[in-house]
Amino acid sequence: MFHHRSSHSIWIRACISFFLMTAALSLSCSKSVVDEDLNAAMKSYAPPSAPRTPINSKISNFDIPLLDGGNARLPNLIGNGKVVLVNVWATWCSPCRREIPDLVALQSKFKDNEVSVVGLTVEEPDKESLVRAFAKQFSINYKIGFSPLDVFELLNQANGGNPRAPIPQSFVFDKNGKLIDSVVGLRPDFRNWAFGAVGYALKNS
Repeated sequence: MFHHRSSHSIWIRACISFFLMTAALSLSCSKSVVDEDLNAAMKSYAPPSAPRTPINSKISNFDIPLLDGGNARLPNLIGNGKVVLVNVWATWCSPCRREIPDLVALQSKFKDNEVSVVGLTVEEPDKESLVRAFAKQFSINYKIGFSPLDVFELLNQANGGNPRAPIPQSFVFDKNGKLIDSVVGLRPDFRNWAFGAVGYALKNS
């Protein structure tokens, strides 16, 4: 009986040790992959040949309700010594969903110290419970707000102003709040573009 219990105890300890080692290795590998993504993206990234059109200052007149409570205006969300990627999306948007893991990885890499990701859904604030459940399902680790139509239209102007322009749309602002780059729709190389544009903004602001 004693031998049986002892063997069982050893087996449990071995399983726990294996689990801890596997988890540590997984975290280490994930960090390594993200670092490699960032370094490769920065080497391949080419900024726009012409400066992006600045966001119309009227955008500062509109409150953006935040999922975690309260309101903010875009000037409060960008600049302030951080590089910020603003992603316009919606829960019903399939291409938007494909970008979320990359945005989560980007935010995880910087832990909100140097870089912030802000997701602005075009859905109404009365969809809060839906958006909150979606954010939990996709393990979203960045700030989420509800973009008023006026805010989306002013952001869209900086992306060419096409009234039929799709979402997702993404905008990278440098530490001073200057628009560095933007993209309309889903890019096949979105992860590479996002990491590259953010890395460029970090280095040049």
